[in-house]
Amino acid sequence: MDPRDQALLAACPVVAAPRFGALPDMGNGQRIIVARNGWFVQTKLDWLDSIVALGHDQPQMRLPYGEVAERLRFSFGVLPIRLIEAFVAASRERLPNEAAGVLIYSRCSGQLRLAMCEPERASPVHIRYRRPAMAEDETVAVDLHTHGRAPAFWSGEDDRDDQGIKVAGVFGLLDRPRPSACFRLVINGLYQPLGKHPWRGAQDEWPEQGAEAQRGEGWMRRVLWRWRERHLQG
Repeated sequence: MDPRDQALLAACPVVAAPRFGALPDMGNGQRIIVARNGWFVQTKLDWLDSIVALGHDQPQMRLPYGEVAERLRFSFGVLPIRLIEAFVAASRERLPNEAAGVLIYSRCSGQLRLAMCEPERASPVHIRYRRPAMAEDETVAVDLHTHGRAPAFWSGEDDRDDQGIKVAGVFGLLDRPRPSACFRLVINGLYQPLGKHPWRGAQDEWPEQGAEAQRGEGWMRRVLWRWRERHLQG
């Protein structure tokens, strides 16, 4: 085998799901699992252990392997509502402009902390920012930003920015008592919606939002961006 292919397989190995036993443990990294019920990617970091389907179509061929179930586990437990609410409060102070912040995970303490990002340029429809400095044992687990007074949705720019491995969250309608929000797990360009959160009810007012809806309904993205540019500039 070509050494370059060996290096690729070492970085992201492919394993078959056991039919009669359990999946072998893995260290931090990523691997592809071939199972009877589909293809999956397993990702393990200090703060994350997830198995996400790469597609939901059953293989046409009956593979002789076991089945795999999706899962999502955070070493810190559930997403901390207190820290996220503190981000929302800080972002409201920056209205009408957009804001950004991160929840940083410490390997030593096993805890998250909130840090707001320093904007290099911010407006009601865009933000460019610098992430805060982190200690050697720290990494970004949750990446947060806002759409100011506009609704929360995943824009094409969000899709381009959301790379690597993290949880991403976007908030909107911050001028209202109850904001809207979208959350998703980001796995190297694969987006897994996280629909269970306290701001779900407000998001239901905008059923066409989200990366999948925008890819299929491009007109809605154009309408939303036109509304933002017309009403929020200045």
